[in-house]
Amino acid sequence: MRYSAILFIILMLFPAAASARPVSYPEGWTLMLRNDADQNSAHVHYTFDTKHSIGARVRYDRSRDFVFTGAQLNRLIKRRNTRDSQANLYGRIGAGVVSDDKDPGENRAKRDTDAALFLGLSADWETRRYFVSGSAEYWDNGRFGQTKSLHSRAGIAPYIANTGALHTWLMVEGHYRPDDADETGASALVRLFKGPSLLEFGVDDRGTPLLNYIHRY
Repeated sequence: MRYSAILFIILMLFPAAASARPVSYPEGWTLMLRNDADQNSAHVHYTFDTKHSIGARVRYDRSRDFVFTGAQLNRLIKRRNTRDSQANLYGRIGAGVVSDDKDPGENRAKRDTDAALFLGLSADWETRRYFVSGSAEYWDNGRFGQTKSLHSRAGIAPYIANTGALHTWLMVEGHYRPDDADETGASALVRLFKGPSLLEFGVDDRGTPLLNYIHRY
């Protein structure tokens, strides 16, 4: 079974119902699943203090047909709270191996593998009504090449929900991937979250469905 199918099955096994931030509360576990036209990704991490989390990540790159498997460390670099808003800056670093995604029936010993390194930086700002974020990623995939990407988001809540209620956000996302044939793209998403669970669904400008899920334990 290919990695993309495995990650999709994992997603379906969890209840579909919070925040997309990579550092939770101390001693908390977080599951983060992302699926779009370019990747399927699963990231499980444990927050061991107020500024750091560490975990495992598996990422299938659809356009280049390879899989990253490794460990990732997340750090909250800066947080600024005001009476009406919160802003955050995060850094991420990961290391592991990449391998081409050949079918299981083929000789696994012949798979191309190499060491890989990942670096990321992200920031967000939100009130109870508005949300904006941006992120930059760099991947050194060994013999599979280097990739870079920029992502940005903007969102608005059509209503202000009370604590514990269902929160709804309408969002648009843009990306720039200079190493891909389609350098730029955009997506429209609906974000729903209640308590520890967050679900996002939408579609990109190529008509590809998007589905992301986060749960904190």
